[in-house]
Parts: sequence; C-alpha cells; structure tokens
Amino acid sequence: MLAFLGQQDRDFSILFTDNKKITALNLKCFGKRAPTNVISFSYPDGFPYEILGDLIISVEQALEEAGRAGLPFHERLVSLIIHGLLHVLGFHHELGGAEARRMRYREKKLLAYVKELPEYKQISL
Repeated sequence: MLAFLGQQDRDFSILFTDNKKITALNLKCFGKRAPTNVISFSYPDGFPYEILGDLIISVEQALEEAGRAGLPFHERLVSLIIHGLLHVLGFHHELGGAEARRMRYREKKLLAYVKELPEYKQISL
C-alpha cells in the first residue's frame, strides 16, 4: 500500500482493539462518546524510514460493519486500513464535496490494487 502511495520509505503501525477501548480513546482525543471504526494519527513531517502514522482499528466495529454490508471481514478490515492510511496522508472526507470525492476515489483505487496482490487473493480463498 505504501509503495502504491509513493511512501515506500515510511512505515505505519496498526493497533487492533475493541469498541470499549476505541470509545475511550475517541472520547479522550476527540470528545466523542461513541465507538468508531478507525482512528488515525499522522506524523507527516518525519524523515524517511520513520513512522508515517498510527492506526487504531476496532475489530468489533469492523465485524459489525462487515456483517451489515454483507462483506467478508477481511475486506472490511483492509478497507479500514486504507481509509485510515489516507487520513494519515492528509485526506479528509469530513470536509465533504471535492475532498470527500478525492478520498473515496483513492480508497477505491487502492482497494482494487490490494485485491490484485497474491497475498490478498490467498486470504480470499
């Protein structure tokens, strides 16, 4: 994913958690008393080979969303990783309009790329 986005010399971390812990973090960081699917922290001014950002994903929320959408869990999880990574890179759908369309376009392109990788195809079996 990072190579596709031109960030092959950077890394990012992912912490998988549950709704209880992500709700506490969402409250502490953003004042929102509800679970969310992914929270992103960006460190864009770092040097090559440093961490680009951190993602925190509620596995519980991802499972619920996959079920509601009729998607395999692994596809929803990959979509959340992509979504969070794009936030780390400065994309923001919350602004609406062209910015939201731009982010959604990138999400679709990156998900299509990932789905063609042999590693992803092995998961899909």
